[in-house]
Amino acid sequence: MAAGVARELLARTDGNDAGGGASRAYRIKRKEELTEAIVRIARGRVDDALEHLSEGLDRDVSSAVHEARKDLKKARAVVRLVRVPIGKSAYRRENAHLHDAARALSGSRDAEVKIETLEAIAERAEEDLPEGFTAMRANLEKERDGWVAEHDDGDSDLRRAAELAAAEIAAARDSISRWQFASSGWALLEPGLKRSYRRGRKRFHETLADPSAENVHEWRKRVKDLWYHLRLLRDSWPETLSGMSDQAHELSDLLGDHHDLTVLGQDAQMRPELAGDAAGLSAAKSLITDRQRELMEAAVPIGERCYAESPKAFAKRLRTYWQAWRPD
Repeated sequence: MAAGVARELLARTDGNDAGGGASRAYRIKRKEELTEAIVRIARGRVDDALEHLSEGLDRDVSSAVHEARKDLKKARAVVRLVRVPIGKSAYRRENAHLHDAARALSGSRDAEVKIETLEAIAERAEEDLPEGFTAMRANLEKERDGWVAEHDDGDSDLRRAAELAAAEIAAARDSISRWQFASSGWALLEPGLKRSYRRGRKRFHETLADPSAENVHEWRKRVKDLWYHLRLLRDSWPETLSGMSDQAHELSDLLGDHHDLTVLGQDAQMRPELAGDAAGLSAAKSLITDRQRELMEAAVPIGERCYAESPKAFAKRLRTYWQAWRPD
């Protein structure tokens, strides 16, 4: 089975360096040497991804892949945070490994996400759903069940995807352990925090000017970085940063739902037979558009709060919290 590949790679790397057995908590601890914390956190996420693949694929393919991909996103957020101190070569190498691993796993949950998106719309519907909507759900469930049945039989496509993903994750894991940092203390964190916040703020304003599917999706990726970075730093002032982290999390979820609806709508447009007929397609698209409008109405005020500061002011505020918490 494909899960055996991940188990083999995880076992091969376990205990081979000083990071083995360390806490995987996704936060920087007050008395922890910062470079060691960054390596521990990044390693923890790739270890978790490997474990999800090694332990979950034989039980619940969709869940295992979903959890592994979440860990890969968290690991990439750490890599982006320290892209300056680890250098361009290390950044590009690790980012490529993690990106390629996530891409290898991306196809396996598509039908499941579309079904979940349809069900979320159904839960909010105040009237009977149109026939086109019901037809889409039935057709996607049939696709999902067929995919699971094929892969439960040890389908070679799943094995190849898991092999590729696990190999890329293991390569990133080995490289992370050898990171060399060009700075320490707050100077290690500030460039990445400021850059990430600046990019998110820019994407927010681009989305306000043009709320296209592409702009919303790109903004969401930067919001997710903000959420993860605030989680890493939240112990420096939990009362403030935990609240802001929660807001970024909520915003990420809203924009993620918007993107899932975009993917669903694009699939229906390319395969109108999913909705049964032209009338069914039109009705389903109307529901999707209405829900996306509601999501953006909820997202914009949160975005205004999250990106109220300039990047310089944001970084300065976090530096003040950090230096009061643990002067390096």
